[in-house]
Amino acid sequence: MAAEALRLLQVLDELDQAQLRACRCHLRFQSRVSQAQLEAAGSREELAQLLLQLFPAAGQAAAVLSEALERSGRCDLAAALRRGQEHGPGSVAVLTNEKWQAAQQTHDEIQSSPDELEEYDMRNGRMAFLMCVTTDRPGAGNDIEVMRKLFQDYNFTHQECIDPIGQDIVPKLEKFRDEINQSADVISCCLITLMSHGTKNGYICGKDKDKVNLEVIFPLFNNANCPKLQGKPKIFIIQACRGRSLDEGVEQMDNAFQESDDMMDSMRLPTTSDYYIVYSTQKGYISLRNKIIGSRMIQAMNEVFSQHGMKWHLGDLFTKVNKKLMQRDFKIDKHIVKVTIVMESTLTKAVYLTPRLANK
Repeated sequence: MAAEALRLLQVLDELDQAQLRACRCHLRFQSRVSQAQLEAAGSREELAQLLLQLFPAAGQAAAVLSEALERSGRCDLAAALRRGQEHGPGSVAVLTNEKWQAAQQTHDEIQSSPDELEEYDMRNGRMAFLMCVTTDRPGAGNDIEVMRKLFQDYNFTHQECIDPIGQDIVPKLEKFRDEINQSADVISCCLITLMSHGTKNGYICGKDKDKVNLEVIFPLFNNANCPKLQGKPKIFIIQACRGRSLDEGVEQMDNAFQESDDMMDSMRLPTTSDYYIVYSTQKGYISLRNKIIGSRMIQAMNEVFSQHGMKWHLGDLFTKVNKKLMQRDFKIDKHIVKVTIVMESTLTKAVYLTPRLANK
């Protein structure tokens, strides 16, 4: 046990403070080490002992730490730790910080190759806005909790607008936009979630059924109106219907009663750059919301982001959400219904919500 503790500490000592924070973050979400446990283990020695306590089987703590190191960008340390497990005490040969920085510079040069997909720099502040109408939308409270968890997990500072009337939606978004523009901090991205009833003509509704056109909302954050977010990803999640049609399935698999969000049509993707817009359903179709557990897309997001959010980019995450929904059959008034979300993008790079030190 002492030898394994030494190996863990030897590797942890090679991390600078930013790398150690990222490693702790991955330990929390991938290995389910609680925040309280991580805070109690303030030093590197205490963190090594915590891992050995939580994962007492031979080699288990090292395997958990190796995975966290890999996802934090220190694949060299992960490999060194694995070699140490194979060859015994004293065999963990790690790169010095100087050698690591040189290797990292080479890695960055490779990543900048035109054949490689670049990544947005997500190391700085993240802003989120949550608008949700709960009136006549049973289960919407669960959707709010899922989004709050997502904001917390991925370090978004967020504002909430719960049950607004229609005429208040745009002013609230304008105030949010202005705060971004006036912020003294560097902002990496913004995420805007709108969950409500809608209409087929491209509107989303307040609790009083007063409608707001998405053609008014999306441009609020374009490069002209929100210069602070120029070249930064602007993510929109629209949980609302886009029509009244049902996509009927072939074989019943799920008897959970669904209720539709009433009703929203699609709108044209803005011509400005760096937008990523997710609709909970296809143009012309209803969006599904269970009265008890909440909206089906939001629930699928919760599952996918909890499992893969620390390692996949945004496009892959929502592709997985779509697959999970498409593989299930839902039911409305004895009719089998299928769900397909729609993703529209003008992104130019990959969006990773977890810290990725390769960008440094």
